Amino acid sequence: MSTTTIRLRFADCIRPEVRPRIDYAFRVFAAIYGYCVVAPEDHAASCCLYGAGAGIRSENYEFLIPARYSARTPSCATAPLSKHRYAGEDLFLAFGVDESSGRPDWLGEIFSWLSAELERSIDQRDSVGRIPYSETVFHRQGLSPLDSHAGRLMAWFENALRGNDGFEALPKAPSPLPNVNHAVIASHDIDFYLTNKSDAFRRLSKNIVLSATHYRSASFCRSNVRMFAGLLGGEQIGDYIPRMVDEIQSLGFRSTLFAVAEGRHRRDPDYEITRIAPRLRDAAAKGFEVALHGSYDSVIVSRSLESETEALKAAAGKRPIGGRQHWLRFGRQDQLYRCITDAKLAYDSSLGFAETCGFRNGACFSFPPYDFENERACSFLEIPLVIMDGSLHLASQRLGKASQVIADKILAESRSLGWGGIAILWHNPIEPLQVPAEINEVFWNSAKKRKEYGEEWMSAQEFLKASLCRYQNAGLLKEVRVDA
Repeated sequence: MSTTTIRLRFADCIRPEVRPRIDYAFRVFAAIYGYCVVAPEDHAASCCLYGAGAGIRSENYEFLIPARYSARTPSCATAPLSKHRYAGEDLFLAFGVDESSGRPDWLGEIFSWLSAELERSIDQRDSVGRIPYSETVFHRQGLSPLDSHAGRLMAWFENALRGNDGFEALPKAPSPLPNVNHAVIASHDIDFYLTNKSDAFRRLSKNIVLSATHYRSASFCRSNVRMFAGLLGGEQIGDYIPRMVDEIQSLGFRSTLFAVAEGRHRRDPDYEITRIAPRLRDAAAKGFEVALHGSYDSVIVSRSLESETEALKAAAGKRPIGGRQHWLRFGRQDQLYRCITDAKLAYDSSLGFAETCGFRNGACFSFPPYDFENERACSFLEIPLVIMDGSLHLASQRLGKASQVIADKILAESRSLGWGGIAILWHNPIEPLQVPAEINEVFWNSAKKRKEYGEEWMSAQEFLKASLCRYQNAGLLKEVRVDA
């Protein structure tokens, strides 16, 4: 079944509390695969019936989806997922398959991944206040975060909708961006910036220690010793934005710069936003986006994203439309969502791993998160953070694979299933101040070969402008507006 319009009908037996969750999953799927969602009563559109099973009668031709979803309580949130082999890939199901049809509850499974329902029962937090990777379903059940579990389920659902039940395939979602097969949002968190030499000396001294205790990298140690000597000789170590902007422009794309506007915690950057505002304004004048890097305490302690948004507007000259949390610190996802909504941001890009790389919510695409409190889609877009420079280094050590191989695997997974909308983060790809030089090289190597895949790198704002209509056609993000 292939059509531009599609609708969802619920069998009478489906409980009211389940319906908004399944409707949400259906609309996100439609947005990614390019369907326009219409009212259930619009009989001109093809229809999916959720709740097919014994005794359920369908009207005319309807695609039947077994209803197996049930809300996961804390006691069952960590129940083992079952592995199902389809189209040569492993897919993991929370609710199994229907015995009579052999079909899974695609929409229930997709909801379970995108809503992070599997994380809601996790109480443990690391020293920063984040959910530890060791507590996630990936670590506990041996699932690879390098696989897009929700993306694969969507592709399976699309193949079945096309009437290909007898031929296993995972069809790629079509891109809404003209002449772009795959979109990657390039970004840079400004966590350290040179404002005076004493700050630079402290940073370099810290890095030399970290080269032995954290990175275990001789090259990182050598690089920082050389920069230390250069700083003594009068070099401007850490003043990287102008050169980074020029290098990126020379490769034909622009990126997003996330800056902390009101840092008060010792783990916030040392700079004051007014000191680096001229650099941010210069970058913005060249088409780069300046976005909010929510301070360390902005969600868990102070709920200050709204005031920080206004502070960044005052410094940079334009109100930011999106953000990412410093240290990826937000505690529970619903805490983060409330703060983003209060700040009236159009997107967020905080959902990623601090300890490794991959698809945290199983998604190789952008999606509006689910608001459990109000049982509806959030009014902003989540751009998953799938590769971060420091996490890439840790993943390389843990998996025993070259960092470029891991980055290539993640990007290839996303390209194979759809049109992207995933974020990558390199704090400072110019200098080895954040990570060893060989990790920075992965950024430039990947950027240079992107054209081989019909891939474009862009800022988050550029992506949102280009793709918003796809989500709105599916009935999502109706409130979002992006200025030209």
